[in-house]
Amino acid sequence: MKDMFDYILESEQTVHQVIEERKETMKEAVDYFVSKPVERMIILGSGTSYHSVLSAKKLMEKLLGIPVSASYPLTFKDECAIVEKNTLVLGISQAGKSTSTIMALDKARLNQLATIACTSDLDAPIKESADVLLPLNIGEEDCGPKTKGFQGSIATLVMFACEVALRQGRISEEKSEEVIERLYKLAHSINDLAEKSKLWVLNNLEELKTCKRLVLVGYEPCLGAVYEGSLKILEGVRCSVTGYQMEEFMHGIYHSIYEDDTMIYLGYPGQYFNRMKNMMRYFTEERSKHMFMITSDESYANDPRCFVYPFINDEDLSTMEYIVPLQVLTKVISEELGINCNVPSDPEFHQKMGSYRY
Repeated sequence: MKDMFDYILESEQTVHQVIEERKETMKEAVDYFVSKPVERMIILGSGTSYHSVLSAKKLMEKLLGIPVSASYPLTFKDECAIVEKNTLVLGISQAGKSTSTIMALDKARLNQLATIACTSDLDAPIKESADVLLPLNIGEEDCGPKTKGFQGSIATLVMFACEVALRQGRISEEKSEEVIERLYKLAHSINDLAEKSKLWVLNNLEELKTCKRLVLVGYEPCLGAVYEGSLKILEGVRCSVTGYQMEEFMHGIYHSIYEDDTMIYLGYPGQYFNRMKNMMRYFTEERSKHMFMITSDESYANDPRCFVYPFINDEDLSTMEYIVPLQVLTKVISEELGINCNVPSDPEFHQKMGSYRY
């Protein structure tokens, strides 16, 4: 049986597969999209699926030239009172069983909106709630915390937008190839990044494994990694974890940081990096010594708590890199604590809650 780390290492091939088989796997969904007068796109998902949408939406908007929104399924179902008629709703569920995503797609169809279901199981219940399927071409991932599924979902959404934009004449073949090369480059770094991340976690094992409360902070293209990283650690390590956009953290949450708390900063070298560095310095000097940073800034190379790596720092897709150390942290620390993160704490939870449709 494969474990979480095996699937992290499969992420590169998963992204390759999405790209190389896109013309065949995405044709029906692309044909459907270009046949509709789409002026807005709403993408529904929960957990990892939702975070993949947050990570892909900006580049999708650039390619498609229309607003692309991420929404939790029940937010769309219960709180969205007005939806423009030329809206396409895409529901993404890796297993294709999410009751909330199915109900949200049902509402979209009831309102005569265009609908697409994106799933890795083409026979899953979600297929009955959308007009067409967009295959999530990632293969099997028999593990609780999804890792290659996250990377594969981002690649799928980006390549789908790329194929639609290409068919609509919005972008050239050269532009499409540029996007593909960016994805290949990001995917190629994953395995080396995972191995180096493992060494970083092991070097800080004693401190990290005793963490009782962890706060992740980030911004710009790493925001998806903040939320997905929080989810992975919650799923695997099962301690208290929250993730915040840095500005949101500064508006009140900072009051709650005490000397035993741990923070991990995702130090993307963007317009807010100096503010992040100042924040880390402040908390190290005045609140807690348990301050970690994941960054490409070599000035942190002598701090053993900081993971310094030559990240590509893609302006749209950096989450695909910055999530890897957090995925690896989840695997290593959970194993050290005697938790088998490959198996859910209650394998029958979704059946008991009715949150999956079988």
